[in-house]
Amino acid sequence: ETGTVHDHCMRAFRLSASLTGEHGLALMGSGDWNDSMNRVGARGKGESVWLSQFLSVAAQRYAEVAPDENDRAWLNALSAQMNAAVEEFGWDGAWYLRAYTDDGSTLGSASGHCCRIDALAQAWAALAGLDDERVRRALDAAWENLVDEEHGLVKLLTPPFDGVESDPGYIRAYPPGVRENGGQYTHGACWLLLAYIYTGQAERAHKILKML
Repeated sequence: ETGTVHDHCMRAFRLSASLTGEHGLALMGSGDWNDSMNRVGARGKGESVWLSQFLSVAAQRYAEVAPDENDRAWLNALSAQMNAAVEEFGWDGAWYLRAYTDDGSTLGSASGHCCRIDALAQAWAALAGLDDERVRRALDAAWENLVDEEHGLVKLLTPPFDGVESDPGYIRAYPPGVRENGGQYTHGACWLLLAYIYTGQAERAHKILKML
């Protein structure tokens, strides 16, 4: 294909913006960052709160350097659109959901049996510039539920999937507490560290840095 780098970037953004689900959130597909959640959206309806936050941040950042004024405006509008969808449909009352599955059930909700809270959605809420009070509550919840100071671990999610309630994908094949299934996945933990830095929580940020 022909076109400038900017043309290719905008084509990717416009395609991503078109791949949204019932709640206006980005489609999960066969796993977003966490490819071991490969059955959450395998039928094309599951939506990812995290991917929506990520798309918002990517659009914000590219809008800062995009050479075309109209495209900058469109990117900023896309970012605002994703943030609005996350605020309306991604907030669980004390933290942000991780995803909606193909059948419309929630992942990362306090009402669930497994994966009641996931670090990614809390970290990227801060990075996307979502509501300050909600972000504060979400990061407090992440600290309380995911940061294990005694053992020096930052869990990706908790509780792990144990095969009782849902089938999010091959993540369930890992024993509880191993790898993505409730263990420390360090580059995911780094995003939580970054969120505490972004929100000025220096003491927590230093503690996580020492753990990692």
